[in-house]
Amino acid sequence: MDREAEQISYSRAFPTMGIILLGGLSDDIKRYPLHTSAGITYTDVEESMFAEVKLFSSAKRFGIINGTPVTGTESRSPFHVIDLYGEKIREVLGADEKSAISFDSWSRNIPSGSSDAAAAAFGSSIDAILGGTVDQGKMENRLRTISESVGRSMKGGLTITTPLPEPSTELLLPHTAFSGYEIIAFRFPDQRKPSDEIHRNIVNSPEYPERVRETENKGKILRDLASSGDVEAIFDLSEKDTKRYHSIIESVGVNVITSEMASMLKRLQESRERFWNRFIVTGGSNVFAAIRKEDRNIALEIGRDFQCTESVLKVAGPPVAQSMVTKKRY
Repeated sequence: MDREAEQISYSRAFPTMGIILLGGLSDDIKRYPLHTSAGITYTDVEESMFAEVKLFSSAKRFGIINGTPVTGTESRSPFHVIDLYGEKIREVLGADEKSAISFDSWSRNIPSGSSDAAAAAFGSSIDAILGGTVDQGKMENRLRTISESVGRSMKGGLTITTPLPEPSTELLLPHTAFSGYEIIAFRFPDQRKPSDEIHRNIVNSPEYPERVRETENKGKILRDLASSGDVEAIFDLSEKDTKRYHSIIESVGVNVITSEMASMLKRLQESRERFWNRFIVTGGSNVFAAIRKEDRNIALEIGRDFQCTESVLKVAGPPVAQSMVTKKRY
């Protein structure tokens, strides 16, 4: 890191998980979604799960992701987005074109959805420096080059994302609407499947055209459920979509749910006489169980019979950002 680098912003954003799961992208660069999807932003109850980004003004450009230097040549490099706003940032700084915009980014304790959080943190850091003047829709689609579902983390709470030709994300319910509920993350030690493997293969399923149609219909149902504030019906929809999604990706050779994860899903369903729960499995090695807050201890007991660790999650809000430039110059 440049010893003379001056920090110009800090942002913290939260990871996400799918409610209507996304599979299938326009291409490897723009990463626009091919169908309607939805998700929630989350953190743990201690709020120790987040991605943080520090932007710097420096003489020599550097980028660090989780302690590892990056060059900027990577296809999903944050530099591709930073450079689009570099001229405006330097104008705010009063710096010449030789001044570089650099970054240090870390994902903290995140089991799944870390790229959404990191991408949103980059966007909110840039927006903070520019005084909240950034076009959020344009920013979201630029940030998709880092992570295709970034809009979820940008908005917080429960969101829905509509697809091509110009994808956009809309807030359906704020995180406060979920205050009576928690999500237990049962985290298994298996290596997660790269999300790009899912995106590349799912479009080859003969059922994919139907998947596009059904997610649009599920999006309409989700809007109605959000309007009525029916949180349990929202998670019921998400469980049904989990089952549908994994049946499709398994049919094209992508298996995410291991035998032990499947046993966990069975156990959760068998436990519904004791307490209400609905499960979500995205692309990683985690089983997420939505529960009523008062049932936390009962739900945690289930994990004792499996080779997994548990985290207690809650639905989270949008990013929090701070500009050091604004404080000094205005």
